[in-house]
Formats: sequence, structure tokens, C-alpha cells
Amino acid sequence: MSDLSVLVIDDNTHMRSLFRAILGGFGIRRVYEAGDGADGLAMMVDRRPDIAICDWLMEPLSGAEFLTILRKDSDPLVSTTPVILVSADARRQVVLEAARLGINEFLAKPVSPATLYQRILRVLTASMGMAQAATAPPPRAARGRAEDVVFL
Repeated sequence: MSDLSVLVIDDNTHMRSLFRAILGGFGIRRVYEAGDGADGLAMMVDRRPDIAICDWLMEPLSGAEFLTILRKDSDPLVSTTPVILVSADARRQVVLEAARLGINEFLAKPVSPATLYQRILRVLTASMGMAQAATAPPPRAARGRAEDVVFL
């Protein structure tokens, strides 16, 4: 995992530090941080991370607004970046709305390192499967669908 780059988008400084520590424990060396969805969008274009981990409830630009704008980006490398959504609000309606907006995985807070690792592996596996099935250079991962979301 040392070749991966991950963008953590969360308005809580402590959560960003926690993610940085967990991801560092996985051997991920390039971890970028953004304090809200607007900064996250700028980092997506500037840094082009392999995966984004995004909080749902943020101000001034929420996770939902971030996803809506991200998935409409004209650059396919940006618009198809896998997103793992993180939220303390794991109600079915929130997860389904996030899936409709294009998340690849959902992770409920509090976050455990083992579960985060599992979600990252699933995103990477989906990306590799698409690469093998495509004839042209594929996007990094398929967008999530409501029926693909696993409720834990």
C-alpha cells in the first residue's frame, strides 16, 4: 500500500489526525488532508489521490455536495476517484443517499483500523477488476450503487 495516495476530507482536526495515523500504519505514505468539501475538491484536482475518505457532515461544503460536484467533474481521473464515505450517521436513508451520489464504500464512525483496511482493499479490488474487464484505459473504480452497500 506504500504506493497509494489518500485524501482525507473531514472538518474535525482530530479525525484527520486519526486517519493519518491509521493510514500510516498501513504503510500509506502520501496522505493529504482537507478541512471541508471545498478544500477537498481543490486537493482532488491538484493532488489526484488514488482514494478519498470523506466525512458526510461538514461545513461549508458537505460530503453530499462534495460528491455531487466531484462526480460531475470533466476529468475522468478526478470524477471516478473512489470515495469511502465516513459518517457517525449510519441511518439507511443516509447510506442510500450517499450511494446514489456515487460513493464506493461506507464506513460508520467510530472507525476501526481493520474495517478501514477492509474498505480500502474492496475499493482496490473493484478498481483492478474494472481494469481487467475494460479494453480502453478504465476509470479508477465504479461508482457505488445503493444495492452494493453493505449495512454493518
